[in-house]
Amino acid sequence: MPTSNKVLEKIKKRAVKKLFPSHEKKHNRWILGLYGEKLAQKYEIPFCIKKVNPLVGYGVFARENISYLSYIGEYAGVVRGRRRFTDKKNDYIFGYMVGRFGTPWIIDAEKKGNFTRFINHSFSPNINSRGVVIDGVYHVIFFANKIIRKGEQLTYDYGPTYWNKRPYPQDV
Repeated sequence: MPTSNKVLEKIKKRAVKKLFPSHEKKHNRWILGLYGEKLAQKYEIPFCIKKVNPLVGYGVFARENISYLSYIGEYAGVVRGRRRFTDKKNDYIFGYMVGRFGTPWIIDAEKKGNFTRFINHSFSPNINSRGVVIDGVYHVIFFANKIIRKGEQLTYDYGPTYWNKRPYPQDV
């Protein structure tokens, strides 16, 4: 279900509005300065996907040491409208936050996505995410918030709203 041109134009207009405050423009330029080249190349760190345990399922593990602030990858999936009730059961969605307030769109990686859909939650994560706008299109990227050793699982804090309708997790 590809994003229609009409929806893409709406998304681009809202993304441009998000960059109106000067601090947002500066932040966007800073993120692009750090990670823009890797994002454009669709770079992904050397990784492997392994089963963690029956409860957690699969996870992403570093195949080599990863330096602090290194680019990890982009969260990829289908951009689509929110579905209020069915999305609560989908563990592979990421808010598509264009504009200063909540938006009716999400990135859904349940059926189409890349390795980042297998990054598990942790209360002590080793990666963070940031949004960046390129040519009016919003991208969610991940980067290391500490040194990650070869063989270590990549983890991300899903945030408190993720757990509103789900059982509270055990830390991995």
